[in-house]
Amino acid sequence: MIREIYNRNPSDPNFKYGVLEHSDPIESIISKIKMILGTSQGQVLGDLNFGVGLEDLIFETRINKMELEERIKSQIMQYVDESKDYQISPSVSFGKAKEGYDYAVVDIFINNQKVIGVLIQ
Repeated sequence: MIREIYNRNPSDPNFKYGVLEHSDPIESIISKIKMILGTSQGQVLGDLNFGVGLEDLIFETRINKMELEERIKSQIMQYVDESKDYQISPSVSFGKAKEGYDYAVVDIFINNQKVIGVLIQ
C-alpha cells in the first residue's frame, strides 16, 4: 500500500490533527490537483509542461471559462494517475465583487462531489 505525505492546511475544515501520512486515493487526488493548480508551467525542472498557474492565466491574460477548464482537465488527465478510476471535473466561474475587484472560483469535483474550491482575487 502506497502512503503519501498528508498536506492539508490546519485552517482546512477537513484537517486531521496528528496525521502525517495517508493512503486514501481521494486525498492523493486532492494533493496532486492542488500542486497542479498552484504551479506555473516552467517551474518544475524536468517537466516544463507541468502546472496550470491559475493566477497567471486568470489575471495576466484574457482566457475564457471553457479554455481554462480544458487546461485544468488536461493537466489532471496527464498527471493524476487516479483520474482513470475517478471522474474528475473542474468548474470555473468569473465575477466582479461589489468592492470593484475581479475574482475567479475554481471548483473541482470528484465523482460529482465538490472536493476543492479555490478563490483567486
